[in-house]
Amino acid sequence: MEVTRVLTINITRKLTEEQRIILGHLTYSAAKLWNVANYQIIQSNIKLSELEKKLKDNFWYKNLHSQSAQAVLQKLKVAWHNYYNQHTKRPRFQPKDGHFPVKWKKDGFRIIDNMLRLSLSKQTRQYLKEKHGIEFKYLWVELPKALPLDAMQIKEVEIVPHDIYGQRFYVLHIIYKKEVNPVKLKEEKVMAIDLGVRNLATVVIEGEKHPLIFDGKILISKLRWFAKETARIKSIIAEQGLKNCKWLARLVVKERNYVKDYIHKISRWIVDLAKEKGVSRIVIGDLTKNFTEIDIGRKNNEKFHRIPFGKLIQMIIYKAEEYGISVMKIDESHTSQKCSVCGVIKKSNRKYRGLYVCSNCGTVINADVNGARNILFRVVPNPEWGRDSGLGNPWRVRVINPLLS
Repeated sequence: MEVTRVLTINITRKLTEEQRIILGHLTYSAAKLWNVANYQIIQSNIKLSELEKKLKDNFWYKNLHSQSAQAVLQKLKVAWHNYYNQHTKRPRFQPKDGHFPVKWKKDGFRIIDNMLRLSLSKQTRQYLKEKHGIEFKYLWVELPKALPLDAMQIKEVEIVPHDIYGQRFYVLHIIYKKEVNPVKLKEEKVMAIDLGVRNLATVVIEGEKHPLIFDGKILISKLRWFAKETARIKSIIAEQGLKNCKWLARLVVKERNYVKDYIHKISRWIVDLAKEKGVSRIVIGDLTKNFTEIDIGRKNNEKFHRIPFGKLIQMIIYKAEEYGISVMKIDESHTSQKCSVCGVIKKSNRKYRGLYVCSNCGTVINADVNGARNILFRVVPNPEWGRDSGLGNPWRVRVINPLLS
C-alpha cells in the first residue's frame, strides 16, 4: 500500500543572496498570479475551467514554470469550489506585497548528488539577467546529506514563504510516496488516550495493568519561557518605535520547531508502544470538538490553548496507518467525572487536577488515568475482560527535546 508523506525542511539559513532573490521573485509572482485570476473570477470574466487556457499568456503566469503556474491556479480553483459548496468563505486576495507558495511537479525538478534542481521559466531567466545580473538556468537548493533520497518516491516539491516580524523564511516541502505493508492483527486490542495539559497524553491499553503518562510539564515550561521572552523582546522594540525584529522572528521559528519536534517524539512513542503491545485500534478523547468552550481557569486556559492537540492527533493517525492501526476520536464528555470502576458520575469526585476519589466505591486513582479508562470502556467489545486495565501504578514518560534542553 502506498501512502503520501510530506517532509519539511527549513532552507533559509543555507540560501545565498542570489537564491533569495530568485525565491522572492517566484513567490511574489505566484501571489500576483493568484490575485489576477481571483479578480477575473470575481468579475465573472473567466470560468474556473478556463483559468489555465485564458491566463497562459499572462505576465505573472509566464514568470513561473508552467507546472508552478498551474499549481497556483489549481489551488485557487479548489478554494472556489469549497466556497461554492459552502465549506469556506470566498477566496481572499493576497496582500499587495505578499508572497505565495511555489510548487514544482515531476517534470519541473530533478535531484542530482543531493542537490535539488528547480526549473525556471524563460521570462524569469531573462529578468534575473537584466535586473540582477544573475545568469542561472536552474535554481539549485542543497538538501540534507542524511536524507534517504534513494528510498523516496518524490512526486512534488514546494517552497513555502513565511513572513514573520519583517523577516522572510523559506520552507521546502518534499511530497513523496512511501510503500507500507500494514499487518492485519488477529485480535482486537484497544488503546485509549486521554489528552491534557500537565499530563499531555495518558495511555491505557486493554488488558495491560500499568497505564503510561506522557509528561506535558516540560512542554508547558518551555512554552512559558517562549512567551516571556517574546514579551520581553516586544517591549524592547516597542520602546525603540519598531515593529519588526530579526531577533523576534528567529525566536518564533525556534518555538515552532521545538513544539513540532516534541509532538513528533510523543506521537512516535505512542504508536511504537501500540505496535509493541499488539494494539489494533487507538481511541482518543476528542478535545477539539468543544475546544473554545473549555474553561479550566485563566492560567490553565492559556496553557491549554498553546498546545497543538490537533497536530498531535494527526501525527498519531498517519504514523499508526503504516502499521495497520486504526485511529478514531470519540466524545470525551463526562469521562473526567465518571468513576471507571463503579460507573457513578459525580463532579465532586475529582478532587483536583490529578486525583479522583469515588465517594461511592472508594476508588482512589489518578484523574487522567480514570478518564483514559472511561474512554477505553466506551469502545471495547467486552469491558469485563479488560476491567482491570490501567489500575496499576502509572509509568511516567518524560521526553527530552534536544533543541532547548
